[in-house]
Amino acid sequence: MQERKRLGLIKKAQNHTPMQETAATVPEKTLPFVVIEALHTGKENAISAQDLCTYLGFNSARELQHEIARERKAGAVILSTCQEGGGYFLPSNEREVRQFIKTLENRAKNTFEALRSARLFLRQQEHSSDE
Repeated sequence: MQERKRLGLIKKAQNHTPMQETAATVPEKTLPFVVIEALHTGKENAISAQDLCTYLGFNSARELQHEIARERKAGAVILSTCQEGGGYFLPSNEREVRQFIKTLENRAKNTFEALRSARLFLRQQEHSSDE
């Protein structure tokens, strides 16, 4: 059942991306999903970034992250965790997806708080240079 579910995510993402449905200039052949094909289902089966880089032939974790971002943008549901060694995986249940969403929302909140304080600093610097 999980394998069928996983294949359904792959097929849906490959054949029905938002870009393909709306843009007339999308090339006939879109880039294949490589990361999602290598992942296992369930957080307990997460694969580390280093192992994925080695297996898929990426030169760096940054290259892997760019590919994951591309596949996610095209509709792939690729989850990640920093717990228990960390890694990437496909969802096995709704709870894993909800936990991933919560983690990203918290990360975004912390990023926006850091931006707020940096912007405040710049405004204070601009105000003091005007005097």
